[in-house]
Amino acid sequence: MPSRDAPKLHLNEHLSPRLASQLRRHGFDVTTSREAGLLSITDEEQMAYAAAEQRAIVTFNVRDFSYLHNQYLAENKEHWGIIFSTQEPISVLFHRLLRLLNSVTAEELKNQVRWLNEFQ
Repeated sequence: MPSRDAPKLHLNEHLSPRLASQLRRHGFDVTTSREAGLLSITDEEQMAYAAAEQRAIVTFNVRDFSYLHNQYLAENKEHWGIIFSTQEPISVLFHRLLRLLNSVTAEELKNQVRWLNEFQ
């Protein structure tokens, strides 16, 4: 069972909804772009959604979301974390996300960029 202060996640559209289902079975609060009706919207809109929902966004899109992270900081806007990953099988992503979710709080992830590869 996750702690009450575990980060909430939003999986960007390139991540499988199956990953969200697996994390939910372990009690984590996870949304996906598909479920939220956010397919094919801009990265800025994805980021705004995640920030408004107090969710860390999980993405493979390092270039664009690094830029957005810097933009948020420059504008003194808050976000709830950006989690970057290389493209890996769902089982690898799942285990790394479990390690992350059980290692950091939502507050610790706030305005931070983390790499899932740290949680091997």
